[in-house]
Order: sequence, then C-alpha cells, then structure tokens
Amino acid sequence: MFRSARSHDIDTIHELLVAEAAQGRFDPRLAQEPYRSGLRKNLNTIRKRERRLDEAVSAQLLIWEQEGDVAGCLINSAILPQAGNEIWMVVVLPEFRGHGIGGKLVNEVLARLHPRVDLFVRCSPQAQLSCEMFLRRGFLPLDTTDKGMRVLKLPKMGTGLVGQAELHQQLASFVKIQIK
Repeated sequence: MFRSARSHDIDTIHELLVAEAAQGRFDPRLAQEPYRSGLRKNLNTIRKRERRLDEAVSAQLLIWEQEGDVAGCLINSAILPQAGNEIWMVVVLPEFRGHGIGGKLVNEVLARLHPRVDLFVRCSPQAQLSCEMFLRRGFLPLDTTDKGMRVLKLPKMGTGLVGQAELHQQLASFVKIQIK
C-alpha cells in the first residue's frame, strides 16, 4: 500500500536510486557527484514541498509498503509546471524483487490515475524489464531519443496515438495520487 515518504525513508531510497543509476536504469550521472547530492536534495524537496528541484514541477514521493516494510517507491511527477503526469522513477528494493511488487505498485498507480489522465514513462535502454512491464499494461511507444531512451504513453480513455501528426502532446493538469 502507498504512503507518503517520511524523512527516515530518504537514505534508503537515495541509496537504491543511486545503485540503479549506476547500472544504467536511470540517468547514470545520478551515481556521480554533484548529481548524487542533488538527487538527495531533490528527494527531500519532493517529500517536503511536493516539487522537483531539477525541473521545478509538482511531484510526489510515495513509498510502497509490504507487511510494514518499505518495499519500493514511486515518484509521480508533472512534465511541465502543473501539466502532465509521468511515472518518473519507480524502483523495488532488491529483497522484494521477483515477487510482483513492481507490478502491484504500477497497477495501484494506474487504478488511481488512469483513465482520467494520459500517463507517460521514460525507459532507459538498460531498463528492459521495466519497459516490458509498462508495455504489458497498455503503454504505447511514443518516441525514442538519440540516446535510446524510450518514451511510452498510456492514453486516457477515448484517445490513442493513431493519427497523431506530431510528437507534441496536449497535457492535462497534473493529478496528485490520493493516499488513503
């Protein structure tokens, strides 16, 4: 179940995201200074102010608990100030991997946001398992950057990618995930 991140969660989440970045699952620069320190500041700012420092957009840092233990986290982020929803970072702690936690976490986000809004996600070339998980849940390929980053979109109900003449997106207002 989701809960808002607390100050004592930041060390665990920061170490996990840095380790994943070092393996290329997120921007590899996050594993090196000064980006590593910047990531910690960003996580704290998201937790305290619900804003990202690096992009000056709304964001939420949510913790997934499994039987009272922190099992993973997700950052729900706007794409532009107050517009769009992107599953910016999602990660499961190593000891909880292989048990469907990542799928449960993503399914919960989809249940709370989709079909009201379009959802976006970016997958690095090294994040093949994550990319496949999103594709199985209905995300569609939208673009691939020159560095191999795949951009996927889960269109809101009644829309799709067919007939899309250009890559510019109509972004609805950012929607915060409500915590029960």
